[in-house]
Amino acid sequence: MKKYGNDYRQSGKQFEYTGKWYGTGLSQEELKKHGILNTVLMTVALLVYFASLMVNNAGSRIFWILLPYMVIVFPAAYGIMGGVSLVSFCRRQEGRGVRSQVIVPQEHAGHMTRAEYEKGIRRPARCSMAVVILALIASVTDLIFLVRGSGNFLINSELLFLAAAVMILILGSVTAVQNWHVKAKFTIFS
Repeated sequence: MKKYGNDYRQSGKQFEYTGKWYGTGLSQEELKKHGILNTVLMTVALLVYFASLMVNNAGSRIFWILLPYMVIVFPAAYGIMGGVSLVSFCRRQEGRGVRSQVIVPQEHAGHMTRAEYEKGIRRPARCSMAVVILALIASVTDLIFLVRGSGNFLINSELLFLAAAVMILILGSVTAVQNWHVKAKFTIFS
């Protein structure tokens, strides 16, 4: 975690956090529910993605359709990691998580450090937007392939592939809206 190294100062055997703090009016329970919901929605999108890869359709063998669709796996998996990070932050706040060597001042109890904010709030928001953009591109390109009607293909398998891309688009959109609403409720404390 070199990126956050300058946010800490050693104080004896423990460390003191000197970076920015991020706080919200949401309760820990609301944040935890959001983290769980984000993880579930992104996991469902990833399962739909893997199931759609089993469809043997002609459109999935065309580079400009396949490329954005294949890249969806990365932001979806990274978004799941962000949701899990938010849930683990909430568990630590409840006292059931792993203790750290970092001293947290009393006035910042319940606030997130920059690393926690970026992993638990910013990462899922950005990843869900990436899923939406990639799924939209894949849906539009597959729709163009269907409308053009070039080549021999089975319409049922193409429609199934398109339906999976649209389902991922919808799941990503729901997740993106929720993530950006939660992100907007955070304030920065120095």
